[in-house]
Amino acid sequence: MKKLVYIISLMAILTACGSSAKYELEGRITDLNNPTIYIVYESSNGNTVDTLDCDDKGRFYARNEQVDEVHTITVYYNNRHRQHFSVFPEAGKKMQITGEATFPQLVKAKGGRTNKKLSEFKKTAASLIRTIVTLENNTDDAEKMISELVNVRYELRSLVRKFIADNPNEEASVILISEYIVADIEQTEEMLNLLSPDLNEHILVADLRTQIAKARTTQTGAKAPTFKVTNINGTTVTPDSFADKYFILAFTASWCDMCRTEVFHLNEISSHYSRDSIDFLLVSLDDDIDEVREMVRQDSISWNLVTDSAGQAISMFDLYNVNEIPNCFLIDREGVIQLKTGNGSELKTIVEEIMN
Repeated sequence: MKKLVYIISLMAILTACGSSAKYELEGRITDLNNPTIYIVYESSNGNTVDTLDCDDKGRFYARNEQVDEVHTITVYYNNRHRQHFSVFPEAGKKMQITGEATFPQLVKAKGGRTNKKLSEFKKTAASLIRTIVTLENNTDDAEKMISELVNVRYELRSLVRKFIADNPNEEASVILISEYIVADIEQTEEMLNLLSPDLNEHILVADLRTQIAKARTTQTGAKAPTFKVTNINGTTVTPDSFADKYFILAFTASWCDMCRTEVFHLNEISSHYSRDSIDFLLVSLDDDIDEVREMVRQDSISWNLVTDSAGQAISMFDLYNVNEIPNCFLIDREGVIQLKTGNGSELKTIVEEIMN
């Protein structure tokens, strides 16, 4: 999430068009909702972006010689906010990319050893990844869906662990840790320890170790980081706004079905307990305040909601080390984190134990 937000923020000011091919991509992404794609070349010297349109069959071609030492190329599509995939280039080696827009995690690239190893993993994990995407898009029985997701994600992480154990010297192993394990500090550290010492200087390994150190500041038992934001009603909100009571800090977005307040049991918690004992702060990635106001106006509960109209949500996501949504923190009367979870049922259970 942090990486995604960082790259998107650069798109407004960085553009580049190659003239002769040092980094060359051609591919086809089927089922695009919008033909426009954004190709981000990430290098140690910064990032540049190409914007281009695919043809009616999802085919595209891009080349760039103006950027040196590119370590990652990330392609954003369908309005770039929600869907993207990354490939890992070798200078001068053409890459061929194929996949479905619905399953960015399964987009495959030919060209280069790392892309080859990742494609091998994706072939092994394809059924689990498709199941996860299908479950995330099916909210008919949210409670059952979340439970099944936990099990399938556990299986997927087991596959990642096996791949790393079998391929400790491969850059692909580092990439899989960053994609599938990073939300869990202990697992991330465990996976990093499986890697060959030769990878210690890899840019992603260094970044992951930095993230681990930072994430420990928002673990259970840590003092919640302080903040100052303005909610959609223009009221300033700080931790002092919740003095002498518990509060739930929920990270969300309107386009995330699993983040809906009723799915995450926030409606139920709010209905059962007084705001004098437990309060709420919802931080949403949405940036249209008027649209969000209209959405919450239809809800019987008056939510304390912060949007990203002034970059507030992005700052809060970074401050609390949130890499995926939904995500919730339960913070006690002394400002200490009692729970960090992406599971609404777990949140509800812990709140009931504390309140009762």
